[in-house]
Amino acid sequence: MDRFSFFFAFYGLILGLAVAELLGGFAGMVRAHALKKLEAQTALTAILTFVLIVATWVDTYTMDRSITLNFADLWPPIMLATFYYLAAAVIFPRERQQFSHMRLYFAARRKFIIGMLFAAELVDFYANRAFLTDRYYRNPAAFWDWNVPYNIVIKGVFLALFLVRGRRATIALLVAQILIFMVPYWQWGAIDRIAMRLFGH
Repeated sequence: MDRFSFFFAFYGLILGLAVAELLGGFAGMVRAHALKKLEAQTALTAILTFVLIVATWVDTYTMDRSITLNFADLWPPIMLATFYYLAAAVIFPRERQQFSHMRLYFAARRKFIIGMLFAAELVDFYANRAFLTDRYYRNPAAFWDWNVPYNIVIKGVFLALFLVRGRRATIALLVAQILIFMVPYWQWGAIDRIAMRLFGH
């Protein structure tokens, strides 16, 4: 087993546990016949978290495979996966009696969940600093026209999700963030490439 495979196995395990928490929480509601009580904010947050985990897994599989097994290189991806796991573990309640109060459950834990997802996004931004630096020097127009606005929008929506209190605003922001995160991965980056062509890159 090479170093990348060793790292990917451990990293994938943590991401897999996060997905298991999401699916397990949803399955718990199914077993309790409580799907009708599923709150829109909870469902959308679970979908967003699932999309983020899948996107992270795809990014990791396509990353530079010359990774070194030292703490300096490993702490960003491990922290990233840990934040996703913590968010996923809290999205769905574990106690059946809490299924009747999903809106209150989510409201009490919204800042923690969104905070974990936001922290993961910041760690991911740090981990990709080499790619962004390379893009800046090799293609500065694409960097300023695409990478910078895209990252500002993502972080701006996360910040809004953390601060906003209204249910409708939260739902709208969750839907927007799900769609935004899917842009680079839709049809193997087709939308990303279309946007780049529109800017003439």
